[in-house]
Amino acid sequence: MLPRLAHISLLLLAALLLPSSLYGETLATVRLDVPDKFRKGVFSHERAIKALPGLKVSVYAAGVPGARFMAIRDDGVIFLSSPSEGNVLALPDRDGDGVADEVVVFARNLKRPHGLAFRDGTLVVAETGSIIALEETKGNLKADVKRILSQDVPAGGGHWTRTVVVGPDGALYLSAGSSCNACLEADRRRAAVLRFTDSKAEIFATGLRNSVGIEFHPETGELWGVDNGRDSLGDDVPPEELNLIKEGGDYGWPFCYGERVPDPELGSPERCRDTVPPVARMQAHSAPLGIAFGHGLDFPKGLSEALFIAFHGSWDREIPTGYKLVAIPFRNGRPSGPPFDIVTGWLVRGEAWGRPVDAVVGKDGALYLSDDRAGAVYRITYSGKP
Repeated sequence: MLPRLAHISLLLLAALLLPSSLYGETLATVRLDVPDKFRKGVFSHERAIKALPGLKVSVYAAGVPGARFMAIRDDGVIFLSSPSEGNVLALPDRDGDGVADEVVVFARNLKRPHGLAFRDGTLVVAETGSIIALEETKGNLKADVKRILSQDVPAGGGHWTRTVVVGPDGALYLSAGSSCNACLEADRRRAAVLRFTDSKAEIFATGLRNSVGIEFHPETGELWGVDNGRDSLGDDVPPEELNLIKEGGDYGWPFCYGERVPDPELGSPERCRDTVPPVARMQAHSAPLGIAFGHGLDFPKGLSEALFIAFHGSWDREIPTGYKLVAIPFRNGRPSGPPFDIVTGWLVRGEAWGRPVDAVVGKDGALYLSDDRAGAVYRITYSGKP
């Protein structure tokens, strides 16, 4: 963790960059707004959550099992992956009331579809062993053209999810997690970020155990990613990481973590000396997944420039942690303060009724957050009235 004086300095700096009512642990208890048509299952009774003052949280869509990653089409339609069902869903809001009109199966019978991204109007989907393109030609929210872009993608393994984003150069960047907790990988494409300019994978960066969330900064064009640290070293080791992912970078796994700390089983100071340390560290076992830069949000400037991170939550920690949406302040393309909570409340008395997965900025200026345990997508807006 940061030395105490450095931590205090970051807190003071962040306080200057954000409105005082929006920074720090000043979350207010609010009622989760649930439309009548979604009042069933986990939403059959009133849910109270905590959010920064001025934020409103509502259920945009529900009844979407295993809701994972999202992408926004130019017309504002939200697309959502459901790997457990093998589907990609479309969630249109034609009347603009902030609630999905229906859940449409855009494509089915896919191989654990996870990451989604739009490139030139075409939906790119990262399956567990391939990258495919889905096109809709009839205007009915049904994919009627499917093309395989690459099969040079590792499949399955301990970390089977694949996340894809489109770079400023038009290439596809895909993160593939490790096959294990801590081991020497035989396949160099694992625990890495890959770049695709055609069907062949290029190794872009290595030593990233499971960077489920990757995103390009909308102004600098630099690639950022969160990384999930290994298990079995205790409740508070190693820290989860935010990395600035550069071409050719070695980010340490499985030999080291955090500030080049050698792994007790595989590492050494010599091996870790030239690895790239994280830009920011977060609570161990929080399981950071999807990330989104706030540019385009109809929020105060301090939030609209921040990086939002969905914490899926721990599974192997004595006292559960995570299960919330956090943000890291950014200024001039770099973090300017420590992480702070945006929305919490999915963990109640040690039991989680929801698990946030991915965050995206909608065309309407709202922030959307998926939840694979509750099977829902939330819509977060700012009213300016705490």
